[in-house]
Amino acid sequence: MIIKNFNVYFFFTLLIGVSALGFMLIKPFVGAIFIAALIAVIFSRPYNFLLKKIHSAPVTSAIMLVIVMITLFIPILFIGGLVFNEMSNIVIESSVDSSNIQLFIQKFTDMFIQGPLANSLLNSIKTYIHGPEFSNAIKDIANTSVVFIQTIYKSIVNSSISIFVMFFSLFYFFIDGKKFVKYVMYLSPMKDIHEQKLINEFISMTRATLKGTVVIGSIQGIIGGIAFGVAGVASPVLWMIIMIVLGIIPAIGAGLIIFPAAVVMLILGNVWQGIFLFVTGFFVSTIDNFLRPKLVGRDTQMHSLVVFFATIGGLKLFGLMGFIFGPIIAALMIAMWKIYAWEFKEQLQKFNA
Repeated sequence: MIIKNFNVYFFFTLLIGVSALGFMLIKPFVGAIFIAALIAVIFSRPYNFLLKKIHSAPVTSAIMLVIVMITLFIPILFIGGLVFNEMSNIVIESSVDSSNIQLFIQKFTDMFIQGPLANSLLNSIKTYIHGPEFSNAIKDIANTSVVFIQTIYKSIVNSSISIFVMFFSLFYFFIDGKKFVKYVMYLSPMKDIHEQKLINEFISMTRATLKGTVVIGSIQGIIGGIAFGVAGVASPVLWMIIMIVLGIIPAIGAGLIIFPAAVVMLILGNVWQGIFLFVTGFFVSTIDNFLRPKLVGRDTQMHSLVVFFATIGGLKLFGLMGFIFGPIIAALMIAMWKIYAWEFKEQLQKFNA
């Protein structure tokens, strides 16, 4: 029995198998590598500008790593610290304001201890403590605590490794990113003109979507948080984080929080605070119309409805990072369909005539 093109089948089977094993090696770091590639695309213009001035790719890439760290991660750590302080203040204030509840609980327990049920309950507790159920319960609690501590430790270690992998990958993406893209274009059987169009559309849509959602949503949330602080709303930093998240999602925005807060202020009799929040909410809701054209510029924009479903679907599929992955996948999909419409334009016109 002779199998035609046996060597070709064997080669591609081996190629697919080895590629699958290679993917398994980098699978734990795919998210970090993807984020590094995305950051390299977003900061490509500053990198090219510095490269023309410095004329050294490794030095320029190292400088860009510092810029990325200052631009992205230091604000995140700063906001995280503010949120932690807010949560601590809430816990402290709750413990101070709950003194009346504590007095009520203390009186109730004193009355209960003096009652007839106290002795029987205490005897039951003593029996339970000296029995095997209590020791088993203690063992279960200890095992659960150990597992919980191990989970936290693994999460910290994995996060640290992912951040290291991301910066390590970003360093080489800045230097050799264009070479890598050209090599992928060489391996792809698609026409170079289609590949270049796909890359340009993908980069343009990704840049426009991120600038039009993340940046504008962050600006809206920060303005809303400052307004809450001025109006005397409790925990303005926590509300700021919530408004940033809502501002990233299209058609929702920070106004969903600001306008109800303004109504509550007016109901409580805080007139100027309520009016101030109403004005702020109107400004935040309309700031998108002014900032988006300047931020997005000539980049290709996706329809707001597509961005909305891509963001919600991304959050559901990928968790917190879904608000980035979702729109990027949608941008890639739309770019592919544009290439299809462009390549088969004549056939589509003939079928639709």
